[in-house]
Amino acid sequence: MQNMKSEVAGTEQRWPVLWAAFATYLLDSYDLIVLAIVMPVLLKVLDITLPEGGLIGSATMAGAMIGSVVFGLIAENRGRRTALIVALLWLGVGMGAVYLAHNLGTWMALRCLTGLAIGGIWGPCSALIAEHWSPQYRGRAASFVLSSFAIGAVMASFTGRMVLDTDWRLLFLLGTISIPFALLVARFVPPDRAAGNRTDGENAAGKVGITDIFRGGLGKTTFLATLVSLINLAGYWGAAYWIPTFLTRERGLSLTMMADFSLVMYVGMFFGFQFFGFLADRIGRRKAMIAAFGTIAAAVWVYIVVKDPLFLFWWGIVVGFGLPGVGGVLGAYFAELFPERVRAYAGGFCWNMGRIGAVLAPYTIGQIGSHYGLATGLAVTGVVYVIGALSLFLLPETFGGRGRH
Repeated sequence: MQNMKSEVAGTEQRWPVLWAAFATYLLDSYDLIVLAIVMPVLLKVLDITLPEGGLIGSATMAGAMIGSVVFGLIAENRGRRTALIVALLWLGVGMGAVYLAHNLGTWMALRCLTGLAIGGIWGPCSALIAEHWSPQYRGRAASFVLSSFAIGAVMASFTGRMVLDTDWRLLFLLGTISIPFALLVARFVPPDRAAGNRTDGENAAGKVGITDIFRGGLGKTTFLATLVSLINLAGYWGAAYWIPTFLTRERGLSLTMMADFSLVMYVGMFFGFQFFGFLADRIGRRKAMIAAFGTIAAAVWVYIVVKDPLFLFWWGIVVGFGLPGVGGVLGAYFAELFPERVRAYAGGFCWNMGRIGAVLAPYTIGQIGSHYGLATGLAVTGVVYVIGALSLFLLPETFGGRGRH
């Protein structure tokens, strides 16, 4: 009976893979949040302007987009576990090298190079989850892995409170734990069935190239999947970036309470990941993501019509609950949407190219807010989520064997 349950749930190695992917993505998210936390310090230390500080973040995103291609190809041609190990080592070196950066140019170069590793983690993680967890549990497993983003953010916030007044570089140095963790991944995560485990002849014949996710009818799927990712990340960063400012400027929330708002939102976020992952395994990936888009659109619009700052502070739990719903399910959805041969590459590519939305949304919503008020900017963010829900109708449902496996 136990063996039958194991076969239904996935492979015998599914739990080590799950926890390794969870911890790996936690380290990935920790890096991104740390950069945001130390930005006020960097502006002073480097004597740079706000736009120049933004370039450091943009360089990170640019590196992540390139990394999705580089590590995606490594994953398909050398193995997903290999790609994950190299990305973790790369990430640790990039985090530790912060002590060598002393001017804007060096910081931008360093963050772009570190971004390669950040972009290289999502695809292999989602592909490994898909390989070791059966479809009946895949939505929950993938969403659980992505929920480590909330844990990493909380860890970065608490660590920042402890070391920002002493040596802010210690925040980055802590990220070098990814180097020894890479060794644990090598020890506990089994070799996958990617091209790296084929014979030399098979590997040469089946080598995955840059254009493979645009051939054989996959081009349309790749474009639409990237569009969904872009809309999701644009909505996420449009809301998460500007809601705190909106609450203080237009709803009168005190700065003291605002300092704890992110924690409230991340608590809701962690449970949102779990709920929508569970929902995806019950009603289907696409329906769950449409529900998530609708939930967060409605939650954001509440900020426009409600005036009570205390209510809106606690409403952050609901906003946090809805924000990650689509992102968590996409881990399972992209893995099922594309053939196994290009699963890690395609998933990482679509997710990380969607970061263009994360780059453009804060600036665009800020511009709208400066001319028409942040309430209008948040209203536009809600519309973006509705467009995201509609765009999902252009893609197939994959749950239950109706998509590509």
